[in-house]
Amino acid sequence: MDFEIVLASASPRRRDILEQAGIPFTVCASDVDESLEPDDLAQPVEAAKKLAQRKAGAAVQEVLGVDYVGSLIVIGADTVVDCRGEIFGKPKDAEDAKRMLRRLSGRTHQVHTAVSVWMIHAPNAEDVSLGYRTFSDTTHVRFKELAERDIEDYLAQGESFDKAGAYAIQGRGAALVEGIEGYRSTVVGFPIERVLDEFPDIARMRRM
Repeated sequence: MDFEIVLASASPRRRDILEQAGIPFTVCASDVDESLEPDDLAQPVEAAKKLAQRKAGAAVQEVLGVDYVGSLIVIGADTVVDCRGEIFGKPKDAEDAKRMLRRLSGRTHQVHTAVSVWMIHAPNAEDVSLGYRTFSDTTHVRFKELAERDIEDYLAQGESFDKAGAYAIQGRGAALVEGIEGYRSTVVGFPIERVLDEFPDIARMRRM
């Protein structure tokens, strides 16, 4: 069975990863509430899973709201930076970004990316079957010791402010990193290696 693939994310980094893997897809990124309850914030992996499911579920609702007929895979993802149990999201401002980078300096932290994959099969508008599975992948990231000047210079590059943890490993933020254990793609925001391994229907759609 051939599936259409929908990415429920506006992230250019996730789009780039899918494109580089040769996966044909369209984008359907709905606005979702990304706020979390205190219990969720205390569990970074579960928080990422919940947000990934929320993003994918919103796109599924949008698709099914127009009497969809066909076979579809919807993929939602969310990434959180976990520094000793504290979730670092996108910084609110420059001071918040400095706070995060100071905390990450000289330490190993975890980056958790959750992926929620929903499969829809609708031979007609009245007969719809739906299933989903959500997993998370974790990469350990070791930061160099950062002097205050290092932090100031990096923030001046302007790439911190829409990135969880206030850095981009795929950009100039790579210079802040001493090493990683795990998939680099997880840190960027989409563990493509695990997606292709665990979902053969997606891997089969690759353009070789």
